[in-house]
Amino acid sequence: MEENKELYATLTLYGDPQEKLVDEVRLAIHDAEGNLVFATYWETDVVDKEEIKKAVNSICAHYNVKDLFSLDEVFEPEFEIVDGEKMRIFRAKKLTP
Repeated sequence: MEENKELYATLTLYGDPQEKLVDEVRLAIHDAEGNLVFATYWETDVVDKEEIKKAVNSICAHYNVKDLFSLDEVFEPEFEIVDGEKMRIFRAKKLTP
């Protein structure tokens, strides 16, 4: 990781948009050009909300994130067939600051 590069984070919630139920929280760390530096996720039925908050704060501090972007909107998960199996996917999109 470059020492002087400004990094940003995006927190995205996935689950059931109608019920506002979240079953997955995704964190992506990226530079100002939208290049992905680090990404991870948590399943809310495995890790509780407070532990997810602590982990997000710790990761952002570790990468010296300048700003954390988050939406209140809950998105439906995306799936693709991989090797004949339906799998939930993580798709990083380039952001324009």
